[in-house]
Amino acid sequence: MPSLFRSYAQGCRNALALLDDSAMVLYANNAFSRLLPPDAPFAEGRRLDDLPLPAYLLSALDMALKEVSETATEFDFPIHAAPSEIPKECRIIPLREQGQVMVEIALPDTTPLEKALREERMLRRQIEMRRAHDRKVFFDVINELPVFVYMQRRDYSVAYANKKTLAFYGETNGRKCYEVFGGRSDPCPHCPTFRVFDTGEPVDWQFTDEAGRTFRIYDYPFEDEYGEPLVMELGVDITELKRVERELFQAQKMRAIGVLAGGIAHDLNNNLVPIIFNIDYALGKMSGSEMDTPLAEALKAAYKAADLVEQVLEYSRQQEVTRSPLHLAPLAKENLALLQASLPEHVSLEVDCLAERDRVLANPAQIQQILLNLCRNAVQAMPNGGTLSVRLDNLHLESQKNAPHSGLRLGDHVVVTVSDTGHGIDPGITERIFEPFYTSKKKSGGTGMGLAVVHAIASCNGGSIHVDSTPGKGTTFTVYFPCCETPETKTLTEEARPSSRATGRLLLVDDDSGALQAMQRVLRDAGYEVFTADNGAEGLKEYFRARGLFDLVLTDQSMPGMTGMEMASRILENDGEAKIVICTGHVAPSLEVQAGEIGVAGFVMKPMSPRMLVENVARYCA
Repeated sequence: MPSLFRSYAQGCRNALALLDDSAMVLYANNAFSRLLPPDAPFAEGRRLDDLPLPAYLLSALDMALKEVSETATEFDFPIHAAPSEIPKECRIIPLREQGQVMVEIALPDTTPLEKALREERMLRRQIEMRRAHDRKVFFDVINELPVFVYMQRRDYSVAYANKKTLAFYGETNGRKCYEVFGGRSDPCPHCPTFRVFDTGEPVDWQFTDEAGRTFRIYDYPFEDEYGEPLVMELGVDITELKRVERELFQAQKMRAIGVLAGGIAHDLNNNLVPIIFNIDYALGKMSGSEMDTPLAEALKAAYKAADLVEQVLEYSRQQEVTRSPLHLAPLAKENLALLQASLPEHVSLEVDCLAERDRVLANPAQIQQILLNLCRNAVQAMPNGGTLSVRLDNLHLESQKNAPHSGLRLGDHVVVTVSDTGHGIDPGITERIFEPFYTSKKKSGGTGMGLAVVHAIASCNGGSIHVDSTPGKGTTFTVYFPCCETPETKTLTEEARPSSRATGRLLLVDDDSGALQAMQRVLRDAGYEVFTADNGAEGLKEYFRARGLFDLVLTDQSMPGMTGMEMASRILENDGEAKIVICTGHVAPSLEVQAGEIGVAGFVMKPMSPRMLVENVARYCA
């Protein structure tokens, strides 16, 4: 043994002994000799088990030496003499090249300072063990969290990822954060995470990964067990929340547009009445002249505007329609058979009616409008040909967890699917296609009301509509209608026909002078005696001035001062036999209820043609 080491070993407080492979003591320092009795011979040159050492010490050293011979690795172990005694810390150090083993036994401290230092070391070790335990518990908890948690180093590498992260993005070992989450080969240009490294302050932001999932990200400063700075990131999946938020915003926006559209449509209807009536009157008086063609074109444009106003009113849901239980399958087959005859040669139609339960509470005309609008759009999306598929099926929904779309009612549904193999819809405009007046077909005469009306009809019938489109591959519209449990009933109504000779005394009330004069002219030409009033108060006076002499009162609803419904209520309070019809651009559900309560005979919708006006008046005067 080198003399320098021997000098150190002789003065060392710990007991040191050098053994060969047969456990012969080749060297023992002074501290090791003090473990032997005072009269014991020198330890050097004797086997370890021949030395008069305490039995507990010999037993522990024997087991440790056997362990070293099997593993050839250095290790530490305590030796307990008694429960009340401070255990001796031992270390076995194999010296492979020499085939020898160094035994080091740390003897108990004897001075107060040494005891204090030992206690400090033990306390520090206990603190480190507690920290290690707490750290383990911490990571066990975050590993089970339902949000993704990962930790990032400054070099973009992932230091830790919990189960949720691994489920989302796969194994993270040896990968950079921008590879894991963004599918990129280089760092993201603007990463909020690195602000935490620079400032030491937490940040929160929003992130959408390459799969389209959206997360709310919360970044916090952290450090590993060696003090290396990290950023701990929590990601809460808000994909579904963002979708619901978009749908709610869309619904609120469309509701506001609907209210606005209903008000505008009412004013447009009032202006269209004198336009249609006067052009029609002029055509009748100038038949055969050179003005026939321009007047006919003007009348055609006016009726086209009236149709657009009607679509706006249907969208705004200001006009309540009559609904009754009906079977969708035969109605769809009938309308699709008529549609097939008008399809272009390069478009084929496939119809599949699988719905065993197809009864819904709806209006047949509205169902027809949904089918025709969706099929017309599908055909226009396939200018080079393709396949139009219409499918009716059932969906039974017991839990919202299994719902294909949020917001669907629980129970049975009839599902109408209209698919095409056309050019698809640009993802950037998918959210806008149900907005009124929004169209991608302006050059081909699109008004932007077709899908808006379909959306409104589906919603007001308790259903919903959803679109799934892939550019270049096609589009699928899916409409859900709740099944109807009400027994089907059939109501027979006799069609009212105008008498061959129009007779009667009428009172027209309307604040729009153009509409008032146009309707008066048409009805007088039909043979009626017509009196007029330009507001509700004047109409009330005119009626009571000639009590009992009017066969019918035809009044506008929206008038300043006194509405048509208020005037009708005053008249009917005094004359329950009076026949009063409200002529208006739209009928809100509340207005229809009020009319039934006070005894109003019915409604005539603006705008109408002169013939329709005469037919309606004849029906109510009959």
